[in-house]
Amino acid sequence: MQNKISHLIETRIVQDRLQGRIEEASFDRGFHSPENQEQLAEIIPHPCLPKPGVKQSAEQQANANIRFHKARQRHAGVESAIGALQNGNGLKRCRDRTERGFARYVALGILGRNLDTLVKLVIRQQNAACEVAQSRRKSA
Repeated sequence: MQNKISHLIETRIVQDRLQGRIEEASFDRGFHSPENQEQLAEIIPHPCLPKPGVKQSAEQQANANIRFHKARQRHAGVESAIGALQNGNGLKRCRDRTERGFARYVALGILGRNLDTLVKLVIRQQNAACEVAQSRRKSA
């Protein structure tokens, strides 16, 4: 319960800091409750709170609008990016317990990930047959 309240407070703080420019936000399944839905709707015009459980989730997906579906798709992309930062850039544990240290830690991880991506793009332009230039994803 305390964690859900802090998420609401943090969301309000960020929305105020950005002067109301956040139009939608997607949250994990465990965050859904009717109260959270109402409170988030006061902060953000289009909150995306998926319901837990197979039956409720299927019903919500069937009745959801296009904006909800797109927010859910982007949510998976953000989770994937977080996983990539944790796995590929050593962001497993931040040893600096200060907020400033944590922000620096995350920023350096993102910078490292961006540099890695940029280097792969440059190598791919120079030599498309190089092993580094090859994607590990299965082609469609």
